[in-house]
Amino acid sequence: MNILEQYNKPNAFKYGLKITSTFSEEFLSVVDNAEIIKVAQGERKVLENDLSKSRLIVVHVEEGATFEYRESCKGKVKGKNDIHIILAGRGASASIMSRYDLSGDSEVDVYHKVYHEASETVSKIEVKGVLKDTAHVIYRSDIAMAKEVKAVGEESASFLILSPEARVDAIPSLDIASNDVRCSHSLSIKDISGDELFYPMSRGLEENKAQELLVSGFLEVL
Repeated sequence: MNILEQYNKPNAFKYGLKITSTFSEEFLSVVDNAEIIKVAQGERKVLENDLSKSRLIVVHVEEGATFEYRESCKGKVKGKNDIHIILAGRGASASIMSRYDLSGDSEVDVYHKVYHEASETVSKIEVKGVLKDTAHVIYRSDIAMAKEVKAVGEESASFLILSPEARVDAIPSLDIASNDVRCSHSLSIKDISGDELFYPMSRGLEENKAQELLVSGFLEVL
């Protein structure tokens, strides 16, 4: 599996018929400097990323090892961040937890992919994002399970849109070649309804403070 070669293919930065990354040219230099991380047998490793620069990360997780990836950003952010996690050994596990609070003319392109190459592997992807002003996110996720593996995978993405000009292009995916797996994905894109604002405002909060309270509860703390 040569993940880096995927980025040199025609249309590598076109996602479907209508979605194209704005970072195609600059990201090719990022590919040349991809970060390769090894998580040795039985080891636990945590990586935090604030999306302050474009990155391509490839992680190999060996038998019984655990990898935890945490993304968080706030304010105006521009960049593309892709992570590929290969669960190469029996009993390996990985989690991706992301929180985005984007404003201004933020432009973010994110790809999360987990490859289950061995049995008894477990993965979880959980993403929550809030978009204000003219912020735009392209979010893609994928869980791939090889033939004859026994594995568990879960991916979920929820986005809260607080401006009519903010936009999310979300493409969750599953690539399952085995029958003996448990795998799921979910996607939610919504705004804050009047009914949700009613309770905190009935307790004396102004609308902007009530909205801040709801956003805080939605994002939670990683």
